[in-house]
Amino acid sequence: MKILSVIDSLAHGGAETVLVDLVLGLREHEHRVVHCSAVNAIAPHEEFLSVFGRAGVVASDVHWQAFSRESGRAEILAGFDPDVVLFHWWGRDPWKRWVGSRRHLPLSRRPYFVLVLHHAGIAVPRGYDRYVLVAGSQRDQVGGVPPDRVHLIPNGVDLRRFPPRSARRHRGSEMVVGRLSSLREGKIPADWIDAVASYGVRGARFVIAGDGPLRVALERRTAELGHEDRVSFTGYVPRGEAAEVLGGFDVLCYTTANEVVECHPLALLEALAAGVPIVAEARGGVPEIVAHGVNGLLATSRDDVGAHLRRLRCDEGLRDRLTRGARATASRFALDRQIAAYRALLRLIEAERAGYDPRAWRW
Repeated sequence: MKILSVIDSLAHGGAETVLVDLVLGLREHEHRVVHCSAVNAIAPHEEFLSVFGRAGVVASDVHWQAFSRESGRAEILAGFDPDVVLFHWWGRDPWKRWVGSRRHLPLSRRPYFVLVLHHAGIAVPRGYDRYVLVAGSQRDQVGGVPPDRVHLIPNGVDLRRFPPRSARRHRGSEMVVGRLSSLREGKIPADWIDAVASYGVRGARFVIAGDGPLRVALERRTAELGHEDRVSFTGYVPRGEAAEVLGGFDVLCYTTANEVVECHPLALLEALAAGVPIVAEARGGVPEIVAHGVNGLLATSRDDVGAHLRRLRCDEGLRDRLTRGARATASRFALDRQIAAYRALLRLIEAERAGYDPRAWRW
């Protein structure tokens, strides 16, 4: 099959990483990638572009308005006639006119449109053939869509990138509390340094891994509070170095700004794969990853986050149990399982396009 993957931008983010993993994981199919980075004033992630280049996959940076015109689509696709279009949706619907103009045609004469939801809290646009959720918490976004047209396929992580964790630190040593994310508005609370100071976790060191527009302000606030010895910044972490960075954490503490709800954060999956227990707020799709008391601790508030961290600092036995649980539960989110689920979906689509009833698997 010919698969066209479309996304708002090719920045370094979770939705973009999912797109890249699917293109590389479904190599039995022919792929083309289209993104709208330039018009959104976003620089494409060079690592993703290099990966596509090595795989022989064309990735085009276009203006989304071109999709509204038949001539524009023809120019963008340049002879690539997709059987399936995977729209990696981040809350906007610039492809609506294209989908609407083709929706009335028989499946044999048009692409099969699939919307992959990477955003929480926004009702999906209508008119797509199927919808893919990355978390069960997104179910209310597809209200009114026939259930057999909705598929739950959680994000995945390549467990091979994360070797078994080495021996634990000596008892009594400091506890390293880390986070791994983009340092931009929403992804990390702007007052995160103040929150860290308020937690009062003695014998803990906080590591903030990642880069972004808020890094300067966070570093400045760290200096103002005189916490340079307790809070450090690693800067940007290439994907290939995530395992090493996470391997230095005893706990991953993951919180976002109050107005931001995460669907299925890849950082949490990577933490589990690295054998790092998680402390996070129980919002969005996080409780579908973090099992309280098994691979981490779920909080109901910012204050609760601090209480959990203090508990883990004092209870090394609990920390060790959660560490073992983290790696043991990581297999639920193996990248191989995600790829297999998409293969199954593509088989259903292929059958439907060929005239079969995919539910009964007959003519």
